[in-house]
Amino acid sequence: MNIDIRTVLDGFLPRHKIFLKIKTMIQEPVKGKLLIYGATGYTGTMISHEAARRGLNFEIAGRNEEKLSALSQQLNVPYHVFSVQDKPGWEKSLLDKTCLLNVAGPFSETAEPAMDACITHQVHYVDITAEVDVYRLAESKDSLAIAAGVMILAGAGLFSTYDPLILHTAKRIKNPVALRAAFQYSGGFTPGSIASSANIINAGVLVRRNGSIEKLSQAAPADFDFGHGLQQCFPTPLGGVVLCYKSTGIPNIEEFFQMALPASAGSDHSTVGDEEISPDPMEEPSRILAEVTGLDGSVAKSMAIMPSGYMPTVTASVQVASLVLDGLYKAGFQSPASVYGEQLLETLQVEIIDL
Repeated sequence: MNIDIRTVLDGFLPRHKIFLKIKTMIQEPVKGKLLIYGATGYTGTMISHEAARRGLNFEIAGRNEEKLSALSQQLNVPYHVFSVQDKPGWEKSLLDKTCLLNVAGPFSETAEPAMDACITHQVHYVDITAEVDVYRLAESKDSLAIAAGVMILAGAGLFSTYDPLILHTAKRIKNPVALRAAFQYSGGFTPGSIASSANIINAGVLVRRNGSIEKLSQAAPADFDFGHGLQQCFPTPLGGVVLCYKSTGIPNIEEFFQMALPASAGSDHSTVGDEEISPDPMEEPSRILAEVTGLDGSVAKSMAIMPSGYMPTVTASVQVASLVLDGLYKAGFQSPASVYGEQLLETLQVEIIDL
């Protein structure tokens, strides 16, 4: 039976049951091929190992031939060497690919040429950025992506939990009109993340008011209870003003951040092996707290608890990529929850608590 997946998904937020229904309707499930760009970085290496562990059909790419050659031999996959500005490199590496997973930061430098290459060669684009300006860039590519029949989904790391959590919380309230979200991060940072964090800070404090994004000249911290009493969090442009607005339409959004001190010195301690990815057992988990207010003043609060460090980004991005390879996507600019709904949480290593 031949089925156009885009027709099946058009106009719907896919649910877990829809995933099962689609798969049972197809005699031979569509399995596409993935390209991982930035595969030899810290997070990229973990993602490549996870893709191999899950049996995905993929190739790796980046700029360092020595590292790529070593990783390709270790994982027994082909590799491509080219810079993000190399259009022939993109053309060759994207040939016969279904999806690109871009993990090369800072994304302010890599996202646009990678998105443009995907649109040109009709390949779906997914990345793990936390840079809010890249989310706005992805939003600006919406019409081009729709015309090409491809999906542009930036933020498949943290926001694979964050965005569905917000959608889940919003559904607990009638007529949601305001969102406050706080992210308590536990773990270290890689050099790539540090470079990207400068772009997050330089974006300024962004909020959404009455449906429009505003940049504040000053903003006060706020207190949130992650389960151990009130803790001060600072206004930070995490990206919900773009991605969560896409998935929920909540017109007023504020975001806050707090970094829990790592248990030991150094960067993130997540490890990857042939069998599984494991966080440092000494680290506290990371948490996301969502507070959604309804038109009548009622408030719903939900919290996501997930492993510390980079493990959630690794598992979530590979999960999203695997869904795309199976033909589950929506053309145009999307957020994780706008295409996969709150059901995406069921596939991740995350605990949801309704407060």
